[in-house]
Amino acid sequence: MTPPTTYSQWLDCLQSIKSETTDEEIMLSMELGSIEWTPGVAERFVQKIYETMEVRLKIASDQFQTGLNRSGNDETLLVTAILLMRKRLAYLMRLASLPALPEEVRDALKKILMEFADTAQKSLEESAKTDRTGQSKVTIRNNPITDFHKMERTYGNSMPKKIQTPLKVELESKEMGLSKRRRVIWK
Repeated sequence: MTPPTTYSQWLDCLQSIKSETTDEEIMLSMELGSIEWTPGVAERFVQKIYETMEVRLKIASDQFQTGLNRSGNDETLLVTAILLMRKRLAYLMRLASLPALPEEVRDALKKILMEFADTAQKSLEESAKTDRTGQSKVTIRNNPITDFHKMERTYGNSMPKKIQTPLKVELESKEMGLSKRRRVIWK
C-alpha cells in the first residue's frame, strides 16, 4: 500500500483502522505518510484521528472485558487478557506517534492512552482486592497494563527493516566465503 498524502487517503486508512482490517499493512503505510497542515484540513484530520482512537479504545476495552469474564480464576487466562490489551494499546501508541502528526497532537494522544491504561490498571487492582487468596492481585501487579509501551515494537516493526529470508542468508554467506560445513573445535 502506498503511503497516504492526501486527506482522502488518510481517511481511508483511518477507516481501515476503525474496522480492524489489515492493521499492520495500514500502519506501516501511515508511518511513511505525510499531509499538508492547512487550517481547514488540520482540524478535521485531528478530529478523525481522535474518533479512530476512541473507536479502537472501545473495541479494546470490550475485548478485554470479555477476556476477563472468561478468565474466572484462571491465572493463565487473566495474563493472556492483560497481554492482549497491552498489545492493542501498543498498536494505538503507534497511531499516536505517527510522524505526520504535529508534536502537540502526538502528545495529547499519548496522554489519552496513558490515562486509559492507568484507569484500567487501577480498576483491575481494585477488583483484585476481593480475591481471598491474593493470587489475582499478585498476577495483576506483575503484569501491569501500563507496560504496553514496552511491547510497542513486538506487535509489528515500525519502519520496516531489511528482511532476512533463508535464501538471502545463504547467498550472503556464500558472498562472505562462509560454508555450511560444521566446524569442530579440538582441544
